[in-house]
Amino acid sequence: MSKMYVAVRDFTVIWVGYEDLVKGLKDLGLNRYEMYVNKTLTQDTYEDMGHVVKLGFNLRNANERKEFLEFSKNAGVKPCTILLENDFASENLEEELDYIKKATQLADGIGVEVIRINSHMQIREEKPVEEYAKHFVEIMKRLLRETKGSSVAYAVENHGYVSNDERFLDYAFKEINDERVGLTLDTGNFYWYGYPLSKVHELIEKYAKLVKHTHLKNLKYPVAKRERQRLPGEDFPQVGVPLYEGDIEFRRVVQVLRKAGYTGDLTIEDESLGKYTREERKAVLKKDVEFIKKLISET
Repeated sequence: MSKMYVAVRDFTVIWVGYEDLVKGLKDLGLNRYEMYVNKTLTQDTYEDMGHVVKLGFNLRNANERKEFLEFSKNAGVKPCTILLENDFASENLEEELDYIKKATQLADGIGVEVIRINSHMQIREEKPVEEYAKHFVEIMKRLLRETKGSSVAYAVENHGYVSNDERFLDYAFKEINDERVGLTLDTGNFYWYGYPLSKVHELIEKYAKLVKHTHLKNLKYPVAKRERQRLPGEDFPQVGVPLYEGDIEFRRVVQVLRKAGYTGDLTIEDESLGKYTREERKAVLKKDVEFIKKLISET
């Protein structure tokens, strides 16, 4: 039986201070990573949480993709997922769809089975979450038609103010009902959104069979706040902590995913690292890696 495995975002590897991706992965004892791809499929800077790092490969054509595959084979590393920064709230939806379709061709060409996508990241007006969900369903059904024949799955992340909402996820997955559409389970984002801790674990169990990819992060709230509904983003990023210190029980998460038959990546996205010095970040990330590896081996 295949086992889950630990991976890490390429952004995280560079952010903590490694001079390049391969050296960082080797030092962390990993060989799988989540790869960011921009709209031009070229090398670019990437900004997250106020930090800008240089990432990426040139992947525009067959020759560049062949070079990438040779590089990956020689280096002994491989992307587990492609991460896109699309936004279905964009005024130029065709550009967003073109981005995903290009990335789908890329993924098919280099043997990546899952693409992480966003839903609506810019909230321009107040409207019911059901409207966002209906729009998402329309877009995804069109995308599935226009990428027919691809084996790549799209994993929407529970992220931001729209797709963290249980009503959005319930409607979207019910209406799409396609094996190629699932969830990038972000363990910290449900908690960030304001759901009580017990509800977070309920949601992880509820959607476990839909999980195609993961982002692992953890938060730690004062005891009085853990089981009450909070505002989205309340006390963040101050409440961000390493995976091994927070309120979310990762042993339970691993058990739930295993029971659901999940055998994919457990990708570390520790957003607490910005609280540490540059010298401390690598040690914290290494401890995250060993923590999750141990849970996989024990459950």
